[in-house]
Amino acid sequence: MYGSLDSWSHENPPLTFIASRLSTVSQFWRTLMKPAWLLSAFLILVSAALLAQSNPVPLVYQSLRPVSAPPGHATFTLGVRGTGFVSGAVVQWNGQPLVTRFVSSSALAAIVPAALVSTPGTGSVTVTNPHGIASNIVYFPVRHRSSTVTLATDPATIESGMVVVCDFNRDNKPDISVFGEDNAGNAYLDTYFSNGTGNFLKIAGPQFQNSSIIGPGEVTGDFNNDGNLDVAVSIDGTYKIYLGNGRGGFTLAPGVVFGTGVVADVNGDGILDFVTMNFDQVFTLIVSLGNGDGTFTDNGQDVLVNGKISGVPVIGDFNGDGNLDVAIPGTSAVAVFLGKGDGTLQAEVDYPVSGGSSYGGSFAVAADINGDGKLDVVTNGASVLLGNGDGTFVNTFSMPVNSHAAGNLEIGDINGDGKLDLATTAIDFGTSQMMLDILLGNGDGTFQSPVTQVLGSGEVCCAPLGMADFNHDGRLDFAIGGLGSGLVLLQTPSK
Repeated sequence: MYGSLDSWSHENPPLTFIASRLSTVSQFWRTLMKPAWLLSAFLILVSAALLAQSNPVPLVYQSLRPVSAPPGHATFTLGVRGTGFVSGAVVQWNGQPLVTRFVSSSALAAIVPAALVSTPGTGSVTVTNPHGIASNIVYFPVRHRSSTVTLATDPATIESGMVVVCDFNRDNKPDISVFGEDNAGNAYLDTYFSNGTGNFLKIAGPQFQNSSIIGPGEVTGDFNNDGNLDVAVSIDGTYKIYLGNGRGGFTLAPGVVFGTGVVADVNGDGILDFVTMNFDQVFTLIVSLGNGDGTFTDNGQDVLVNGKISGVPVIGDFNGDGNLDVAIPGTSAVAVFLGKGDGTLQAEVDYPVSGGSSYGGSFAVAADINGDGKLDVVTNGASVLLGNGDGTFVNTFSMPVNSHAAGNLEIGDINGDGKLDLATTAIDFGTSQMMLDILLGNGDGTFQSPVTQVLGSGEVCCAPLGMADFNHDGRLDFAIGGLGSGLVLLQTPSK
């Protein structure tokens, strides 16, 4: 799975190589008159040392190259961009390893056989380094293109609350986690396992009396490196960590993480970390390093942030040095903090968005919007800041969404035309109607006017959004929380 002997470096040889080298020095052992058990103990220690070597947790960016394909496409090479790739990294498609060529720490090339794209469906693309946990998921639709997007409500409803979409039981079907509160004030963390047809099996998780404020930003990741996804839920501005068992069960881990944010391996030690924005009279950027057991430790460099910057951080290597950087949206600008590779950050640099506060936002996404190989930042206002590849940005495009952007951004090829599109939730203050806005991309860093789906009367608070192909027809669908009841919207055929 991890390649031939030639793909290993001399600093990280396979165990078979070590064993063969040991056999050539058997005379040395006989000379020293050492008993056989010492050799066994030595081999065990070597094996443990090799397995203990940590590789970074990879971070995969959108866009893939290509970002989608029509059914019946021939075998092709998939370009995967990201940060933290090492020699021996493997690209996986719905859990199936692909023949992968290591290009650099930020690029891989994988062969996608024609059989995987022969019929409509969606590939969940991840990357795994040797002896490490899997990266985030990027979806690859296999479908025919359309000029617009039409949606229908899935009869399978979910509860209201904060939602996050991921594969919690490792069956390569997207599931939904919902963290919410009932009318009696009882909080719940429930999981909806997908069967791949648009239907879900609800697995009740932890429930507890809650007298605090449930906030946005439910986050998932393997925080204790056991192969199962865990969930961080936001209560009163702090994350509580629930460790998953892969079957819908969760156990509360000790400690909390302050603020709201995102997870990534910012110091490259093979353990996921938190980057959060915390508000206590002032806004502070905090990096909390993972301990590998589901607990986290503040790295001690809490950074005071410009008061106009108050959004949720996003992560990416914006200057191409192999270190993860941080971008935070605000009302009229995006703040960028370049990383040093050890979990600490350089000074804040703000990049204004055109149109002022009308086009800022509280959420953003980092992706290569125009396909030039450089990471860009898009806010849910919506504004596009094209990256120059050196950690600097230029605001080139802004487009208003309905009255107020209320939820996080999702990005992918939603209509199958080979260009990246955006989706976000919004509220019309005039009618109090919640809506889903889909901005189809032009492929050059600009977007078309929103395709809007009215969702009904909603809350002014953010409406969290998840995106995946829930019925495996190749069309990306949506899970929306934060309403009186949660919604799953299935994309339907359109011209």
